[in-house]
Amino acid sequence: MKNVKTILLVDDEPEILTVIEIMLNDMGFNVISAQSGESALSILRSGAIIDLVITDYRMPRMDGAEFIAELRKFLPSLPVIMITASGGVELFIKALSLGVFEYINKPIVRNELERIVKAALFRTGYDNSLSIS
Repeated sequence: MKNVKTILLVDDEPEILTVIEIMLNDMGFNVISAQSGESALSILRSGAIIDLVITDYRMPRMDGAEFIAELRKFLPSLPVIMITASGGVELFIKALSLGVFEYINKPIVRNELERIVKAALFRTGYDNSLSIS
């Protein structure tokens, strides 16, 4: 039996969550969605087995960078992909400093998403059995 990977998808826009979740499900991944960085951290702290996080940058209350900084405190090697509608060099550099595997501009193109997700999962070799207990 194939080990299906689980992706935590974080975006404050329900329509975006739905579209990306459908794409990822069609690619064969399990998806857990969260509409804020706070709820995503709760999911991670609850012991959910997550192989990859995809997070939006611009979200109210806690933006993607703040979410990733918190995530890194207890899951420093969990692969993260950041998505944004308004990226620039400054945000790209910030994402790299947070250890983001890749950075994708919206609108999301399915082939690009699939390529980057597979690369993040397989190149990083992240082992979710090392997650917090």
